[in-house]
Amino acid sequence: MARSVFGTDAAQPSADSSAPERKPLAKRKPIIKGGAASDKYIRAATQGGADRTYQEIPVDQIQDSRIRDRIDVNEDLDSLIDSIRENGQQIPILVRIVQGAEKTYEIVVGRRRLAATRRLGLPRIKAFVSKMDDREAFVAQGIENSARLETSYIERARAAAQGLEAGYEQKDIAEFLNVSRTLINFMVKSYQSLGEELVLAIGPARGVGRRNWDKLISEMGRHGISQKQALGLIDPESGDSVERFHALLKAVQSDRVRKAPSPAPAATRRDYLGGSVSTLRKPQQLVVKTSKAAPPDLLDQLGEQIDAMIAALEKKHKE
Repeated sequence: MARSVFGTDAAQPSADSSAPERKPLAKRKPIIKGGAASDKYIRAATQGGADRTYQEIPVDQIQDSRIRDRIDVNEDLDSLIDSIRENGQQIPILVRIVQGAEKTYEIVVGRRRLAATRRLGLPRIKAFVSKMDDREAFVAQGIENSARLETSYIERARAAAQGLEAGYEQKDIAEFLNVSRTLINFMVKSYQSLGEELVLAIGPARGVGRRNWDKLISEMGRHGISQKQALGLIDPESGDSVERFHALLKAVQSDRVRKAPSPAPAATRRDYLGGSVSTLRKPQQLVVKTSKAAPPDLLDQLGEQIDAMIAALEKKHKE
């Protein structure tokens, strides 16, 4: 049975629980101090929290968010799985109700907790259930990540591109990512220069800042290396994402990509008086061939006309 989150029921799980669920990561300055563990966060996410209830909901009724701000949700997931297995789920996830969808809920905050619960095979998960519009859910997701997660530069660039594609305004994306609005365009350009497939193959590369990503993009352009060619230089089984990034940058700088030879020009074939004639234009050549069945008249006429054509071209260029 659903209960109000902000009541005084002592048995109710609290968002203020301090029990750790995963290995802490370095954090940027949060938009709202305390993140998911703060009362300000809970109230900000739903404009006062009046519609929020605490429930245990079916895991199979939760759909993914459109904004995938983590490249790898399973990163360091084993420690979180062990924590939930030993201590139970300490902090509820946050979901919103979606109307007319195949599944009842959409995840807003807590994708790693949801992934860990799925891996454990648990049928239900503790959740705060709220009514949110798209913008409220988008901003709430960003608030959580600012307070609890050090997303990498390329993850934030990817989320910015997804946000614009989903129709969010630049000011909302800036709030979501806790970056200046002027930086959004640079981030989106970085992501688009690499493409989704290459970004996923490299991974989040935490600690690799904007300058290094810009350097990779610049080196790819300088050596004429396409996204597909760069993808072929990555060994997905080698090391972590930071090592993959630096290995790719080194490979690009050394111009290890073997350029494909330019395709040979194709001859043009035409039927000619019971036989055929083919012409092949090269930079400094024009090759004309006739089949044995074709009379030699064409070649004879071309030979006779060469002097006249040269004279006509010389006259044209002198005018």
